[in-house]
Order: sequence, then C-alpha cells, then structure tokens
Amino acid sequence: MYSTGRSLSYKHVTLMRTSNWDKDLTIVNENINIPRKSMSAIVLLFTSKARTNSEEYIYPNIDKVNLTIEGVPNAVFSQGLPKNRFFEEAKSFFCPMCEKSMADEFMSISRFFSSGFALVIDLRTTQDDTTGGGRKIVNTQSGVLMEIKKQATTADVQCNIFVVSDALLNFANRDLSSIQY
Repeated sequence: MYSTGRSLSYKHVTLMRTSNWDKDLTIVNENINIPRKSMSAIVLLFTSKARTNSEEYIYPNIDKVNLTIEGVPNAVFSQGLPKNRFFEEAKSFFCPMCEKSMADEFMSISRFFSSGFALVIDLRTTQDDTTGGGRKIVNTQSGVLMEIKKQATTADVQCNIFVVSDALLNFANRDLSSIQY
C-alpha cells in the first residue's frame, strides 16, 4: 500500500512547559520559542496548585492577551485578544464546523468560565482544518511572546502550555521515512 510513498497528516500536540503563577501576578509574559512549519494554536490550561478534580480547568481572571510573533506585535489580533472572545476562540478551534451547534449543548459560556476554561490562541490562517494552514515559526530567538494581563486570584495557579502543530508522517518503500512538524 505504501510502496510508492505516502504522507499522512495529523495534529501534533507538545506540552511546551508548565509554569506556576503567583496569585498576586497581574502581568505574565510567556515565550514559546520552538520552530514549527505550521503552528495551528497555542493552548493554555489552568489548574489550581492543590488540584482535586482532574477534569476541572479554572479561569485565572485573564482580561486580555497580546501576541508578538517573531518580533511583530499584534500579528494575529490587532487590538489583542479580549476576554469576551475567549469562548469563541476555543469553540472555533476545538469544534468542527458541522458540530458547532451540538457543542453548545455540552459547553456553555458559564460552564466554560467556571470549570472548563482553555485559553486558545488560534494561529491558523484559514478557519478550517486544512493541514498546513498554521503560522510558520522559524525564529527561535523571539518566537511567540504572549503578554497576559490578568487580575489577582485567590490562589496560585498552575499553567500548562501546549503547542498544536500540523504534522506529516512520510512513508517511502513501506517504511517511515520522516516526520515533519
């Protein structure tokens, strides 16, 4: 089947790092400096440091996120990503077009902010699942810098930063020849 050579596309998810945010922080700078041919998204999941529920992700009072990509400020959102767009960004990334109405049954805005929060920075140049539609990040010196403005919280927060990329498994002569992401 793969004797002539084939490529299979998939989403590659990397846990970039886990950082701890002090409850009194109001501005947090996170830098993602890993090269990718097609970075689809950056996803941040937040938990309390004294985690008791493995399915609960908290909202750490984020007001706005500003992005600088390879030295270019506001490369994705001209005025930054405000709080009122967090739910729509997560929904557009995680829910395929045909399932958006069905997704409303399982995740409401109130549930999103109370126990299912994920900060999603969608870097795709098109709003569909086309492979290779993400941002090309080559410069590992500057990469992606996120400036997160937030209000103080009642407890320390643990932040898990994931990078989602388009990837290819390349086969030639029935063997895996390379992996690209």
